[in-house]
Amino acid sequence: MTRLCILLTALLTLPGCIVFDKKSEAVAFYQFSSPQAAAAKSDPVVFVTRASIPPALRRPNLVMLDDAGWVRIEDSHRWVAPLDRLISEAIANHLASINGISTTLLAPPADHLVLLVTVERMAVQAPKDATLRIHFRLENSAGEVIREKTSAWSTVMDSPNSAEFVRAQSKNLANAAHDISTWIRPSVTPTPPKQP
Repeated sequence: MTRLCILLTALLTLPGCIVFDKKSEAVAFYQFSSPQAAAAKSDPVVFVTRASIPPALRRPNLVMLDDAGWVRIEDSHRWVAPLDRLISEAIANHLASINGISTTLLAPPADHLVLLVTVERMAVQAPKDATLRIHFRLENSAGEVIREKTSAWSTVMDSPNSAEFVRAQSKNLANAAHDISTWIRPSVTPTPPKQP
């Protein structure tokens, strides 16, 4: 009977205990830096869809790919949210702050433009360059293509670590948003009505 009481007590109390060892690492969480712009009131609104990303990047861990095809997965370095959402949020925030383009991450019920973002490459290139290649496609709400473009950006990292990779890719996303704002803006500007 005593053995049974000790066994039940152990089963009820020990599962809640966490054993820490000196080898455990703290987990660091990352997100891209982007300005928090005030809500713009341009018409129509640009709906920035969730980015399409390569399969190797679809994980909560920070993944660094290189030119040789090597994949380095950082177990103790993670994204604060899904990477496809973080990329879209950064682009939408930059577009709103650059020139007041009204952006949303949810499809609005009214007439709007759709910005489709496809990340073709997000990697580390020798010796210490963080590269980003994205294909953008702008459509109207009916699905008709207005414009599309593929561009690449590269930023030198101070050292090949996770924090520097995120900093460099944040800068690449800011450059991407700046480039895209130059060709979205004319589409957002209302056209003058035709004279009969």
